[in-house]
Amino acid sequence: MFDNLMSDRPRLRSICYGIGTAILAAGAVAPAQAESLTSLLFVNPLPQYPAWRLIGDCVAKAAVAHGISATESGPTDGTLNTTVMMQQVQQGIANDVGALITFPATEGFVPLLQQAREAGISVGTLYGAAGTEAGSQVNVGANFAKMGQIMVQAIAERDGPQKVGLMVQGPSGAAKAFSDAFASEAAATDNVTIAAVVSTNDDASKALDQASALLTAHPEINVIASHMGTATQGATAAIKAKGLEGKVVMVANGAAGGGSEGLADGTVYKILMQDMCGAGTQIVDALVDIGDGKTTVAQQLDVGIQMFGSEGVQDYLAQGWQ
Repeated sequence: MFDNLMSDRPRLRSICYGIGTAILAAGAVAPAQAESLTSLLFVNPLPQYPAWRLIGDCVAKAAVAHGISATESGPTDGTLNTTVMMQQVQQGIANDVGALITFPATEGFVPLLQQAREAGISVGTLYGAAGTEAGSQVNVGANFAKMGQIMVQAIAERDGPQKVGLMVQGPSGAAKAFSDAFASEAAATDNVTIAAVVSTNDDASKALDQASALLTAHPEINVIASHMGTATQGATAAIKAKGLEGKVVMVANGAAGGGSEGLADGTVYKILMQDMCGAGTQIVDALVDIGDGKTTVAQQLDVGIQMFGSEGVQDYLAQGWQ
């Protein structure tokens, strides 16, 4: 009988999946995937944005190094379109890919990623916010709460009261983790307060209008901060348009999308940079280990994260940081 089953792999897989489902129904922890990883899908949230483009390229390079067939998809309209992303994750589940990688932008991704795991697909996330880890086996990247804390610490080093306008993606997920941590850290300082919060849905085309609205409605603002790299060009353009150079600065996420240029012209005070290429490599390496049945894979893997002024940025950019 065993020989017959080995020659009928679809039937064998069906039987194994049924056993696994029964174990899950009984409340047991799902075992690690037994077969080595052969394919993966990366649902890239912003494939045209430089930092995420770098991650995608490094995911592909790492997959090639492991002999894995890698596919990338993502929204094509230049915005963080979570509806499209979820549809593409669902398609990956339907296609029975070996592993899924994505950025869980909202809590809505969690049940979908859990569905993938129940189907025997390994799941890795990049920059998952607090609360989204339940959907993945491994998350790579400093979470957005840590970003908020680090940004406040950098802003607090400035002299005098710092009235901050926050630009966030929206009211939930990564944006909420960032803004909640920012507010908590700011409350522990003597000079940092949040004046107002606006959202752009991570759409670069909305950043200028929202930054202008912040500065018009709240003239006391002297710092604009964001966890989104897509906000930088709009925010710095608003500062210049209102003639506020030297009075208002941006604290930005990443060198791309105007971060480096802002440091050079003084509209950006500091930028947060991370080892983006390393994140892409680490997530593939971790999923390969999971596929090989290794049980020592850490659920959370951090990449380097630092705040930079204009000094030393080029050296880190050359190493794959953004």
